[in-house]
Amino acid sequence: MHYNVHTHPHAHDSDVVFIENLYKNFDQSIEGSKVSMGLHPWYLNAENLAEQLEILRNNITKPEVLAVGECGLDKLSTTDWALQIKAFQAQITLAEEINKPIIIHCVKAFNDVLVMLKNITVPVIFHGINNKLSLVQPVIDSGYYLSFGKSLLGLNDAILNTFRETPLEQLFLETDDADVAIKEIYKSAAGIKDISEKEIVLQVEKNFLNLFQS
Repeated sequence: MHYNVHTHPHAHDSDVVFIENLYKNFDQSIEGSKVSMGLHPWYLNAENLAEQLEILRNNITKPEVLAVGECGLDKLSTTDWALQIKAFQAQITLAEEINKPIIIHCVKAFNDVLVMLKNITVPVIFHGINNKLSLVQPVIDSGYYLSFGKSLLGLNDAILNTFRETPLEQLFLETDDADVAIKEIYKSAAGIKDISEKEIVLQVEKNFLNLFQS
């Protein structure tokens, strides 16, 4: 079985288990699905933040919701920085309260995010990793998970080196919003790691089950 830890609406595949990300409409029907819910920094609005957090809180304890997020900090976003901090902190607190993993969106803000996560006790996944190793080494050293997607299909040596240096035990794969099959990402990942595709499939499955069914 192939596991896709972070994706948006796409065609279903009987061989793929995926977590669909929801960043709005938290009260929609999710029966029979596996989802994550969170307030994305791009779409925050100071005027309704309290209301959105309340709707999130009212729906995130459903068993179909496996994780909080994606949420985090983005220094390239036009969203007010103080508002990003406020929303992120609220969701860290929520993840701790309900004891569910948190999926992080982080753009040019690794130090800031890591400081805010300093005392967190739930598992953490940084999604969409496409950075050089020096930037994400503190994430690895903190024991957090790193999820890679379409960046593994490119030829950026720095990103591919980051992937090679990420321990298999801290690894996830994803499609995010890319129009690509998760199996293609697995195939590329195996080649970059110079291991069999079966080995990476089994390890990611183990990581997924450890994290979301423990």
